[in-house]
Amino acid sequence: MKQLFASLAAAALLAAPISVPAATPAPSASPAAPATLTVVCQRAPLYVFQSGTDRPMRARTPDVTMGQRFELVSGPRTTLESFQFYETNIAVVEPGYPANAHYWISRDCAIPSR
Repeated sequence: MKQLFASLAAAALLAAPISVPAATPAPSASPAAPATLTVVCQRAPLYVFQSGTDRPMRARTPDVTMGQRFELVSGPRTTLESFQFYETNIAVVEPGYPANAHYWISRDCAIPSR
């Protein structure tokens, strides 16, 4: 009788649904902060690239100054003369450029960071 009872108890345990704790969602990861550029020169001119050329032209805007920070859009972009520039998130306001054009800053005067 004990054996029969033990067998029935074991069968009941095997047939019982297993309770698994509900999975908790992982904390949502915050979106990565955009990379930034920090100006490290006392004064640094901004540049624009004409469409179809790899030679930057100095913009007609005031220079940026040491400590200013901008979002890094792309770069570095290397010219044929091996100078490098980073694209900032500052929209070009000069006439004759596409609406989505941005100013660029020399790699010599800006340090990128995350």
